[in-house]
Amino acid sequence: MSVRSSFHILLPAVLMLIFGQAAYARRDKAGLYQSPKGIGATVMFDSPRDDAMNVFTLRTDFYGFLSGRTERIGAFLSYTHDYCFFRTEGDDFSLFLHAGAGASLGFAHDYEKGIFSSFERALTHAPGFVAALAGNVGLCVDFERRLSVDISFSLDPGIHLRTDPSTGALLLSFYHNGIYRGYYPQINLMYRF
Repeated sequence: MSVRSSFHILLPAVLMLIFGQAAYARRDKAGLYQSPKGIGATVMFDSPRDDAMNVFTLRTDFYGFLSGRTERIGAFLSYTHDYCFFRTEGDDFSLFLHAGAGASLGFAHDYEKGIFSSFERALTHAPGFVAALAGNVGLCVDFERRLSVDISFSLDPGIHLRTDPSTGALLLSFYHNGIYRGYYPQINLMYRF
């Protein structure tokens, strides 16, 4: 067998191994976001350089809406770059833990006292713009049939910019809901491409 004929066999074999492994390792996902915080959509893209993923979430914000304290629903766009720090595989599933940081932007109400009060239940502060850091930690299970379930928790410490309804003055404060609702679980049901 000559060098030239072995090169024609080895080159395609090496390329198939490299690209076949890359295609197998790539696990981009898209699906539905559900949480007591709100509902929306999540997209997860694997990072090409490391064992990490980029997580984008567009969701509503239900603070005050479900309890009848306001008629306005807020909205958020979040991004985190999560690193996979533990991975295990079974016969028909793959499980991994991930955590990371990023940023969130939104328009929503912030925490106000009086949720259990029979008087003055309505929110008195106007909704405002939110700019926050985002921290995310979760557990993702990829099933054999291209379905994935991700359960996570996130913190969004940041600032809340709103106007005073009576004076029209701009008010800047710490965004309390970013911390107070950190224990709310987030569930993503996704399809893997």
